[in-house]
Formats: sequence, C-alpha cells, structure tokens
Amino acid sequence: MAFSKKHAMLRLVWTLLFLLPAACRQTQPDEEPAAPPVLVSTTPSDGAADLTGSNLTVVLTYDQNVKCPRSAQGGISAGTAVVESVHAYNKEVTVKLSGLQSGTSYTLTIPEGAVSGYRNNPAAAIRLTFSMKEVEPSVYPRNPAEILTDPAATPAAKALYAKLLGYYGTKTLSGAMGGTAWDTSYTDYIASLTGEYPAIVGFDYLFLDWPPDSWDTCPDYGDITPVRNAWTAGSIIQIGWHWAVPPAEGTTDLNTYSFYSKMVPAFKADAALTEGTWQNRIMKAQIAKLAGFLKLLQEAGIPVLFRPLHEAAGDYTYGAWFWWGTDGGPALIRLWQYLRDQLTETYGLHNLIWVFTVQTSDKGQLADVGKLREWYPGDNYVDIVGADLYVPKNSTQAGAFQLVNASVYGRKMVVLSEFGNLLDIDGFFAADAPWGYFMNWYNFENGQPVLYARNADGGYIWNNTATDWKNALSNIHTLNRDDLK
Repeated sequence: MAFSKKHAMLRLVWTLLFLLPAACRQTQPDEEPAAPPVLVSTTPSDGAADLTGSNLTVVLTYDQNVKCPRSAQGGISAGTAVVESVHAYNKEVTVKLSGLQSGTSYTLTIPEGAVSGYRNNPAAAIRLTFSMKEVEPSVYPRNPAEILTDPAATPAAKALYAKLLGYYGTKTLSGAMGGTAWDTSYTDYIASLTGEYPAIVGFDYLFLDWPPDSWDTCPDYGDITPVRNAWTAGSIIQIGWHWAVPPAEGTTDLNTYSFYSKMVPAFKADAALTEGTWQNRIMKAQIAKLAGFLKLLQEAGIPVLFRPLHEAAGDYTYGAWFWWGTDGGPALIRLWQYLRDQLTETYGLHNLIWVFTVQTSDKGQLADVGKLREWYPGDNYVDIVGADLYVPKNSTQAGAFQLVNASVYGRKMVVLSEFGNLLDIDGFFAADAPWGYFMNWYNFENGQPVLYARNADGGYIWNNTATDWKNALSNIHTLNRDDLK
C-alpha cells in the first residue's frame, strides 16, 4: 500500500512538471521579432568612380553577424559582370566580380532576404553602383572599314581598296617611289637588281607650279604615260603632293616656292583657309590645277592612293617642318577636309583613296596617342593611315604600328607610307604589326639611282643593299607586282 501511494505521488509530480512549462508559455506575451541586419558600410563606396582592373572584390559590412546561403545567391547580379563567388562571415558579405570593362558603369544588386541574420531576420535589398575608369588598351584589334569613305568611288577604286583589305594582316605589299616625281627609274633599278618589280609605285606632284620646260627634271603632269605604264603593267599607284607655295604675295619666281615652313613663313593653313587672302587665292588656284591633272587619271580608269599633306605634325614638341602643319592640328584638319571636299565634291574626283600620314614622334620618342588624335581629320575623311619612318635597319617598328593603329581605334588599315631602311618583315608579322604595305623613298647620286642616302657628313640616313631588297621582295609575306596579276 505504501509503495502504491508513493508511486502515485511520483506520477503526479512528473505530470505537473510536464504541464508547468506549457502553462507558463501560454501566459507569456509574444516575443519581439529580431531586428534585420542593417548595412553599415561598403567597399567600394556607393557611387565610386574610376575603379580599375577587370576584377573587383566588394565587401558589405552589417551591424550583426549575417549569412547568405547558396540557395539565396542566385538573384545576386552586377549587370554584364560575372559574380564569381559570394561569401558571408561574421558581419561581412564578400562578393567577387570579374569581367569588368573599362569605362562601364555597374550596379550590384542583392535582393531582399538574400542576406539575413541568424534569427530568421532578412536584410533589405541592396543596390550598389560603381563605374570603371576608361583605360586606353595597349593594343586595339584591327577592324578596318570595309568600304571607302567616298560613296561615289569609282569601281576601280573600290576594287583596289577591297584587294588591299583582303591582304591586310597576312601579306604586305612592296613599294617604292618611281623616281623624283613622274618617272620609274628608281623602281626600274630595284627590279633590275632583284628580279621583282614593287607592287606599288610612287609619284609626286612636287613640280605642280613649274612649266614642263622650266628645267631638265621637271615633268609634264599632263602626260600621264609614266603612271599609265606602271598601272597597265600591274602596279598600284600612290601619289603624294609636296605642296610648294610662294613666300609672299605677288612672288613669281618659282625658285622661291617651297613646302618647308621656314622658307615660306607667311603661308600657313589658317591664312590659306581665310577667304579673300592672297594665300587663299593661291591655294584655290593650285587645287584647281591639281584637280585637272588628277582628272586625267580618273578618265584613264586609274585609281590612286592619294597622300597629300604628309608628315603635318612633324615632331609634336619640336614642331612642323611643312607649312601645312605650322598652325597646329585643328588647322591641319580643316585644310585636309577642305582639300578633300574640293577634289571630291567640287571637281568630281572619285578615283582617290585618301591616305593620311600620322606622325609618331615626340622629342624623338613615340608620342602619346592623344597627340596623334588631335591631328586626325576624321574617319569620314580618311581611308588608310600611314607612318613615315626613318629608323635603323631590320627593326619591326611594332610600337609605331600599334600606336598608329590605336590612334584610329583599329578602324583603318595601317601602312608604312614612307621609309628609308627596310624593316624586318618576318619580325613585324611575328610581332602582330602587319604593315599593309611599305613605300621606300628614292635617292640619286650623279643622276643615277642608289639604294642609300647620306648626311652632309657622309654618314648614312639609310643604307639598303641589293641583298636586302632581294630578301625583302622574296619574303613569303611580301606581294610584288607579278603577285597581283
């Protein structure tokens, strides 16, 4: 009996112990919900600008320990950037991003509830904006325009441009000045030494103002036979214009005409472009004369790589050596555009492929790309860009190529529009600097063509040999006249 009573008492105690917590719970008020995590700071800060690099680590700091489970991370995004990882530890959430592009703005978005505390307390949504600094790439991809800038270009000009474009990047076309201005004695000489004729032959309207009989070497530009013969034989024609002007109003002595700025200090681009000035009258008359000669080539069906106003900037610090560059980049741009509009629109010349020479030198070193762009006439006025380089033999000039290519954002073919020493052709292709063509300057001694040029002290400005030329024209990357047929 005593045992039964004791057992009953124990059962009663256990029952009370079980029911007591429930009773207590029923009498307690509802618990306060846990406060959501509050964002305290971010790195980088919201609105940060000029960030660099293609990767970025974003750190968000809250006022309490937080978590961000993998199941909640799918809604976290940052525009076109890639969210590589999201990691929460103590009070911080770290988001690693990749694929960021220079000059681009981004917004990191974290939806409501993706981050929460440890008491089922979700954090509010977060939007963090930032932008990347515009960084100039060291190398621009080559993506030259597929068509000429002149919508009315002749079929022959279009076909020539398409041919050059098709070779660009895999082949380089050989070239040299035919002679002083309107002959082919220099390229004939190269061919006699090598057995190959250059693909491109250069001519020059250097003697535009001289009558044909003024002195022995002055050509008759009205006789297009030298150009026609080169074209008919299969060569491509490039023509430059050493634009000689008088030093003063009323000057009639052609021997005082010059294209060097120090020789004609009163003749500058700004004055020439000002209506009513004597320089303006001279300029218009010379353009009209030039147009008449170019018209003869158009009528003969000959397209021309036309390269006027070359080397305009000279050296960006030391200055211009030709009159068309002495008033600076903006004036040169206006002059180029005026000449282009006059020849194309006023005189109806549509056989021209416009080649602009980009200067690369600043105190003898490669210039900043921004300086090149300050002199560029614009994509609508230029078809091909070139560099004139007098540099040591067998170099690649890859740095100059990439600089010129970058100056036009890769949107034009880049050529070696004038040079002295032959470059390393295999080397510049290996360096991904595939000059579209190379155009050697000429030289004569005692009336005979030579492959070198000397300074006044007898030292060489450039010094090619017959072997150098044979190697260049037989290179697997080089196309010569016969290769174009």
